[in-house]
This record gives sequence, structure tokens and C-alpha cells, in this order.
Amino acid sequence: MKNKIIVAAALMLSLAATAQKDELKALKKLDDLEAAPTAAQVQEYKDLFAAFESKMAAASEEQKRDFYYYRGTYYLFVDTILNPVNAVNAINLGMADVEKVLEIEKRTGKKKYTDELTQQSLPELKQQITMMAGQLAQANKAKEAGAAFALAYKIDPKDPSMLYNSAAMYVNGQDYDNALKNYLELEKIGYTGEGTVYTAKNKKTGEVEAFPNQNTRDIAVQQNLYSEPKTEKLPSMKGEIVKNIALIYVQKGENDKAKQAIATARKANPDDTNLIITEADLYLKANDMTTYKKLIEEATAKNPNNADLYYNLGVVSQSTNPTEAEANYNKALAINPNYTNALNNLGTLMLRDEEKIVKEMNSLGTSAKDNQRYEVLKKQRDAMYKKALPYFERAHKAAPDDQYAITMLYNLYQAMEMMPEAKAMKALIKKQ
Repeated sequence: MKNKIIVAAALMLSLAATAQKDELKALKKLDDLEAAPTAAQVQEYKDLFAAFESKMAAASEEQKRDFYYYRGTYYLFVDTILNPVNAVNAINLGMADVEKVLEIEKRTGKKKYTDELTQQSLPELKQQITMMAGQLAQANKAKEAGAAFALAYKIDPKDPSMLYNSAAMYVNGQDYDNALKNYLELEKIGYTGEGTVYTAKNKKTGEVEAFPNQNTRDIAVQQNLYSEPKTEKLPSMKGEIVKNIALIYVQKGENDKAKQAIATARKANPDDTNLIITEADLYLKANDMTTYKKLIEEATAKNPNNADLYYNLGVVSQSTNPTEAEANYNKALAINPNYTNALNNLGTLMLRDEEKIVKEMNSLGTSAKDNQRYEVLKKQRDAMYKKALPYFERAHKAAPDDQYAITMLYNLYQAMEMMPEAKAMKALIKKQ
């Protein structure tokens, strides 16, 4: 009896294997179709998948590999087109099967589909999805673009720039939960975004295109197909990533997590000025001006040629220590003479006593003593205007459309009875 049972079990396994071979042959026949499958063929796909799955336990490694290949490519290249609304789910299912194919071939050492998938099918799919993501972004569909870039990353996890793009799109679409998830993953894998981009202009299309490496770019230029080769260094995005993690935590009301995110990053990168500025911005949003100023001073010490840092120090101290603010604005201008905001703020700083002087002037009577005091105050006011005027004129020259500088110049020219100049500024003021 025992022998009969063993024989019967072996026979059942043999029959199952034969049936699976038939199903795989049928799936291959469908996979070889060049035209889009008909409704009947789509149903046949589904029936064959279900039939094979019911006998999965009896399948060999090679049969499982073939099955996952056919089902995975069906999800990726058929179902995504037939059911675009369900494309995200289809790609997730397809990639799960493709990963099983690659894992089996790596484990068994028998490569049948690996090269095709990794060198042709998946790169083409990634390119299509990336193009779709770009189109969605241009159409202001930020959340959808974020989902598309996330799919591109799922297809090619070796390109975390797709995940970074996804996170940025989710932020634009105010989907902070998905953005945070992606930024945390980028931080976990140590993505910085640093690298080198090799570009050249396509002579046929006039478009600037990127190349995978310098050699490929240079060959294209040598063949006279491209011109204007350029090499660009990409800076680290680590500070930006940590900053966004912190800001999202702030947006979610989780300030302790935001501070912890910055503290952890700074511990690992104590000399990263961007991280110091990010931490400073966090305390600025919390209205902790003392800590903000301390951090900006630390960043300035590490990066003394950053005009923005001196400008920020000027802003912080403008109301409490005008002399210190003036010194910091001038340091910013020493680095960038056309720093419009610094020029405007310096001009405003020169006028800080105007309200007090004008108020006293208006309160005076007509006695000889009051008239004498009035003349003293008027000289002080006029001297103040003359001191402020050059800053606003420089700001206007640096940024001719800056409305703040234009408005201040109009008011000063009027007060100083420079009517032609006042008229010229009035013509530049844009109505709200």
C-alpha cells in the first residue's frame, strides 16, 4: 500500500508538471504577440495565471521563473496600457514578479531574462514613466508626478534621483506624508545627489542633452552630431533633504522630530554650512531669534564669503541693534555690491528716526522758539534723506523693477522737492 501511495504521488507531480508546461507554452504564445491583446486574450492571460498559481507548489525553479516573467511583463507592459487608471498598482505587481525572476536567476546562476529586463525592457519603461512624470509636472499635477517618479525609482532603485524628484513633487502637491516617506528613505540610503553631468547640444534638434559619461559625450561631439560640450558639478543635496524633513515635521506640528532630524544630521556633518542654515531657519520659524542669530553667526564663521548670511544677521539685529545691522549689511554688500535687499534695508535703516522727527515737527507751534526747533529738525530730516537716498538709487539700478526701491525713491524725491525725479519714479510704480 505504501509503495502504491508513493507511485500515485509521483504520478500526480508528473501530471502537474506537464500541465504547467502547457500553461507556460500558452503564456509564451501570448507574450510573443506583437499587437495589443484582445479582450479574449486578456482573459486567457488571467485564466492561465490562475491555473499556474494553483499548482505553484509542484513547479520547478525554472517554471516559476518563466511564470513570474510572463506575469510580470504582462502587468508592466500590457495591464498598464489597458488600465491606465490602475497603472500604479499594475507596476507594483509587475515589479514584484520581475524581482522574483532576477532573484531566481541570480540564485540558480541560469540567466534567461536578466539581460533583457535590466538592459532593455525596464530602462525603456523607466524612460516612458519619467517622461510621463515630467508631463504631469508641467500640467501642474504635482501629486500624480510624484507617484510617477516614485514608480520610476521602483523600476530602477539604483537611480535615487527619481525618489528625490518624487519627494519634491509631493511637496509641491502638499502631500507631506508621501514626501516625508521619500525623504526619509533618501536619508537612509545616504543619497546626496553629488555627481557630474556631461551635456552637449544636439545639432539636429538644438536641444541640450545629458550623457551617461564623458567618453560617450566626447565621441558624439567628435562625430559632429553634438556641439558645445559642458561638464557641470552637482552639489550635495543632503542639507536640502534634511531641511525638507525638518520643515515637513514642522508643517505636521512635530517640532521635536524636526529638531532631532537636524541635530542628527549635524552630528554626522558638523561642518556642513547648509545644515547649520537649515537649523537656523527652523528656529526662525519658531521665533527663537537668539538661537537663530547664534546659528547664523556659526554659519558665517565657517563660510565668510556668503552674503546671504551677513544679510540675515542684519535683518535679525535691525530693530534691536541698528549699528550691528548696518555693519552686517555692508559686509553683505562687500561680497555682492548689487544685493538689492541689503541696499533697501540700509536705506530704510537710515530713515529709522524719520517718524519721530516728523511727529515732533508736526507738534510744534508758531512761536520763535518752535520755529527755531523746527529748522533744526528739518535739517536733521533732510540729512537723513540725503543719507538714505544713495542706497535706494543703487537698489533701483541693481533691480530696475524692484517696487520697494521705486516707491521709496518717489517719496524721497518728493520730500526733497526733486520733482522731475519724483515724476519718473511715479511712472514706474505698478498699481496693486
